[in-house]
Amino acid sequence: MIELIKNLLHICRRSVRELRFKMLIAIIAMMVNLSVSAQQIPISTIFVENPFAFNPAVAGSDNGFKARINSRMQWLGFGDGPFTNVLSGYGPHAVKNIGYGVNLLIDRTGPVSMLKANGGFATNFFITSDIRASLGLNLGIIQYRADGTQFTLPDGSETDPKAPKTVMSNLKPDAGTGIYIYHHDWFVGISAQQLFNSSLKLSSDGEYKTGDENRLKPHFYGYGGYRFIMVNSFVIEPTVLMRMVPSAPLQMDFCARVIYDKTFWGGISARNTFESFDDLSLIFGYIHERRLCVSIAYDFSFAKIRKYTAGTVELVLGYNFDEIRRGR
Repeated sequence: MIELIKNLLHICRRSVRELRFKMLIAIIAMMVNLSVSAQQIPISTIFVENPFAFNPAVAGSDNGFKARINSRMQWLGFGDGPFTNVLSGYGPHAVKNIGYGVNLLIDRTGPVSMLKANGGFATNFFITSDIRASLGLNLGIIQYRADGTQFTLPDGSETDPKAPKTVMSNLKPDAGTGIYIYHHDWFVGISAQQLFNSSLKLSSDGEYKTGDENRLKPHFYGYGGYRFIMVNSFVIEPTVLMRMVPSAPLQMDFCARVIYDKTFWGGISARNTFESFDDLSLIFGYIHERRLCVSIAYDFSFAKIRKYTAGTVELVLGYNFDEIRRGR
């Protein structure tokens, strides 16, 4: 990866080399200095519709602004199951080779909730005449909240002595970074989120933990796909997304969809780790006149929890605004 970055820097235009070099050094430093817990950032089955949610370098890679609203209801039929909403908006500068955007995530699972808000910036440039690269950073806040009054054991007895007895809220700074390389036919990127590895105050004794316990773990992502142009306006697009969290198994999503005339699409997605096969999903989407987008996914769980849930439903609504940058 280091050799690839060096090659990219070598072919950057001289007029903007210093700025891009500083951004790249910042990205590498934050990624390398993090130690390599379970997933803390909610997952998405229809990740292909909003890659900016996990990689700020995607901002500015399109010629117009995009808005996406994602709603995911996990483990239907399971009381107080995870419920996630994500709002994203991102796009390019009309003249400069930069992009920017914002993300707002609200996630709730029973008595525990998380709110993430950040703003992202990216600079992009040509590697060759038809391949571009983008470097991105985002900064924001995370509010992690636990309502101790809702913690109860299955037998109805008192809660764990270490569990909070009241509502406890933590507000922490947040940062993410990413690299995105793209072509008309393919795309690939790497990114990291929750870089500060902040500790949380969630125990009843009111103390911060100094070890791995009660920390916002950094999350690492690898993302890539290819568009096979077929006959009669058909496109086949396989995509893979890898998620890595310290001390947790590597998780991979494999998605394959068929797109017709840039209007209708459908496909399947599978999620697994090296230890188990977790989910199989059906996904469908519709784009009205290249602007209004609607996507839906249904996840069939193969984990042990399948005995107690009717699956997971995810819905994405989006809008593609007019192109403001020409000649790309």
